[in-house]
Amino acid sequence: MSTGRYLRNRTRSSNVGTIVGITLVLFMLGLLGFMLLNARELERHFKENVKVDIYLKRDLKEVDVMKFRKQLDAEPFARETRYVTADEAAEQLKADMGEDFLGVLGANPLLPSIELNMKEAYASPDSLKWVAEHLRQDANVHEVKYNPVVVENIDANMGKLRWVMLGFSLLLLVIAVALINNTIRLAIYSKRFLIRTMHLVGATGWFIKRPFLGNSLWQGIVASILAIGLLVGSIQMLVRWQPDLGTLVHPVPLAILLGSIVVLGLLISLLSTAFAVRRYLRMNTDELNWT
Repeated sequence: MSTGRYLRNRTRSSNVGTIVGITLVLFMLGLLGFMLLNARELERHFKENVKVDIYLKRDLKEVDVMKFRKQLDAEPFARETRYVTADEAAEQLKADMGEDFLGVLGANPLLPSIELNMKEAYASPDSLKWVAEHLRQDANVHEVKYNPVVVENIDANMGKLRWVMLGFSLLLLVIAVALINNTIRLAIYSKRFLIRTMHLVGATGWFIKRPFLGNSLWQGIVASILAIGLLVGSIQMLVRWQPDLGTLVHPVPLAILLGSIVVLGLLISLLSTAFAVRRYLRMNTDELNWT
């Protein structure tokens, strides 16, 4: 293999390694940024999916059920309601258990019910307790049940989660800067003698830096595009897996996040390259041999 081809292959391999490293770091930062930007929306999503099961009396007429549901929909705490007949409840329980329990019992013991989804403002332990007591007083209601532990965990953990994600994002940003900087420095290391030679024959600092900065600009753009592709693909997979999470994807915050990834990729690449080239420009020949 000729020397020229060897150098071209080595340069290409170095560029690919640098781009892959920057891409992975930017992707992780983008993923954390997406979660951090949508932490409040995620909390709202969880709270609005808190369900209160209102079990109705067995002898209620259909018209009374519809009237009660209409009154329930008008309540300030109600976001959405769904009526579940006794037969539908039996079918669901049969599917969950994997066996026909009605064949053993001979009759359907389940009550018709209304699934109530709460508005976010009322999805707190105190509010839910008040709502449950308020509903139990209605003559149409047999029992009201909900899971207080779920609501308490949402309140207790979402605040902690935001701080943990913020701290982890800052830590990852520091690691990302160090990692990308080290990757670029290693890529330029093999060209330190060329940099020094150009400097000794009278080339200016800007003339020497320009091709390296141009290369790093190209690397930053390619890595940013790849990171954006990975991030958008991951978000689409997440929404496909859990369609309800589609409410978290808003065009403006997402556009800001993607733009930030591009800016961050270019900024880190250019600054790391500039500092690395400047470092080798200031070294004397003996230092270059031992670096």
